[in-house]
Amino acid sequence: MSAADRTASVSDEPAATAGTDPVREDLARAETQVPIDADAMFEFASDIERLLRLNPHLDIETWQRMPDGMRFVAQNETTGQRIETAVRVETMRATRNIVLSYADGLKRATTLAVESGDGQGCRLVVTEHYPSIEDAQDPRVAEVDRSLIPWVNAIRRHLLDRKRWGWLPGWRWWHEGFMAGMAPRQRRIVRMIIWISVLEFVVFLFVAAIFWLERQGG
Repeated sequence: MSAADRTASVSDEPAATAGTDPVREDLARAETQVPIDADAMFEFASDIERLLRLNPHLDIETWQRMPDGMRFVAQNETTGQRIETAVRVETMRATRNIVLSYADGLKRATTLAVESGDGQGCRLVVTEHYPSIEDAQDPRVAEVDRSLIPWVNAIRRHLLDRKRWGWLPGWRWWHEGFMAGMAPRQRRIVRMIIWISVLEFVVFLFVAAIFWLERQGG
C-alpha cells in the first residue's frame, strides 16, 4: 500500500480501509449516508464553493469563478500547504457524478458520487486521486490532504443540522453564508463566543431565579 491510499466510511463516526486502482493511481475515499434523497444531495453538492467551505481545515482566501470551473487560493491546516490552483468542474447529472480536476498540486482530482439509498436517504462518496507514491519518505507525502474524513463528516453533520433547523429564518444565511465565509479558526472562535454567551445567560437566569425566590419567600 502506498502512502496516499486510504478509504473511509463516515456514518455516525469515521472508519477506514484502503486500496489502489489498476493504473497506479493512489486513491483516498470517504463515504457517508446522508438524510436527503439523491437528487437533492446532487443539487447540494453542485454548489462547489459551499461544499469546499464546509471543510473545517480549509481556509479559502480567494475564490474566482471561471467558465469551466473556478480558481481559488487556500491554506490547508492539516498539511500546512498553501493551495493555489484552477479547477475544472465536470458535472454528470445522469450518473450524479461531479469531477473536480486540479491544474496544480499533488492532488489530481476529486470525484463526488451520489448513490441512491435504501429509503434512508442516499450515499455520498468522495474520492481523491493522487499519483502513485511508493516511497513513504517521498517529500510529496506531506502534500496528501488529511482533511478528507473531517470534511465528509462536516458535510454529513451540516446536512443533519440543515434538515432539523433549516426551516428557521436566517439559519441557512448564518451557516452557509456568514459563517462559511470565515476562516475555520474564526468560525471556531465565533462558536466558542456563542457558547460562552449562552452559558453566561443561563447562569444569569439561575441567579435571577434564586433572587426572585428569596424575595417571594421574604
